[in-house]
Amino acid sequence: MTADREGMSLPDIDELRETEIRLHGLTKTDRIYTFYYDETNNIRKLRVGTKGLNIAALKVFVLGGIVHEGLPRAFEIEALRRTMRIQKTATEIKLKHVAGGDFLSLLRSTKLTIFLRWIIDSGLMIHYLEMDPFYWSIIDIVDSILAGLGEDALYSCHAILKADLAATLRNDLRATVALFYRYHYPGLATDDRKPFLDDLITLVEDNRAILPHFNAMMLRGVLQAGRGLDSLTFIEGETPNLLIDNFSDFYLNRLAVFKYSNHVLDIEECVRKRFLEMPLTSGGKRVAHYRFADSKAEPGTQIADVIVGMLGKMHSYLIEASRKEIAATRASLPGTSLQNAELLRDLIDVSDATNIAFLHHVTSVHDLEKLDLFFHFRDGFYAT
Repeated sequence: MTADREGMSLPDIDELRETEIRLHGLTKTDRIYTFYYDETNNIRKLRVGTKGLNIAALKVFVLGGIVHEGLPRAFEIEALRRTMRIQKTATEIKLKHVAGGDFLSLLRSTKLTIFLRWIIDSGLMIHYLEMDPFYWSIIDIVDSILAGLGEDALYSCHAILKADLAATLRNDLRATVALFYRYHYPGLATDDRKPFLDDLITLVEDNRAILPHFNAMMLRGVLQAGRGLDSLTFIEGETPNLLIDNFSDFYLNRLAVFKYSNHVLDIEECVRKRFLEMPLTSGGKRVAHYRFADSKAEPGTQIADVIVGMLGKMHSYLIEASRKEIAATRASLPGTSLQNAELLRDLIDVSDATNIAFLHHVTSVHDLEKLDLFFHFRDGFYAT
């Protein structure tokens, strides 16, 4: 599983691809697969305004679906529809036809059991990129400081530092958003660099009790060190109060890493428009390994809809619930819920074992640890 942030820009994919492979130690990216995609929780843009964030409740963005080796092939989706007793009037399979409610409610569905078994029996795997929009919005603070300090020992701790910063700031979201608005983050003015970090340190100090003592001291020390820098590269000069501009770069990431594969994407107009305006190229030549498809005529994207809907609810649940709550819930899962949790765990396991680049996380390592806590992966450790 790969994790963390990427800097991405259109249109040539080769430089991005090489960077991703080197950074995350990816292998088998030259193999030919067929990927089917859908997305969930695409908020388009995330801004800070006078009344706070433009999105009241942030949920985890997921882009993904199913994948299999080789060229595109047919799916026995009609048999699946009959087994799940989906009405003939339904023009396509959606998550609502399989299960409803939050993640724990989804797990109680016997139709979900049928669905997950069908995926496994069909020789399919899952792939997805999940991104916590709050985490994505704050990690440039740490990256700016570490880039300025240039100390390898500190950079080795970057994932923990980002996770700890996200945890402390999320603990008082109202104060965090007010701080961002006050300094036009991520478009800080040069004169605001030290005042911003001073106020940020105070906010971290006010919420330090949620971290182990050493972690809190380490985070505070790094933020203080940032006060002596001549610039904070990633959070100065950017568009004021615009935390996320769009999500098309995450599509680009997948298309770049697996440039020899086939990619079938559910129609997302904003993304399609951007790719039409700035065609993707490889070695100066326009690439043609992806296409947008109407899900009503594309069974693979219908299956992807159910997968990403479920994964979006799953990762949002893991971020919102405490470790204690997750452990207690996992220990008391009843029959069908436990069966579905184990089927999903096995599907994640086999997908990751086939290719570590199938599953990509832009989220706190603390929340990846919760994934382990809930699923009890067979090797005892998922969050690598």
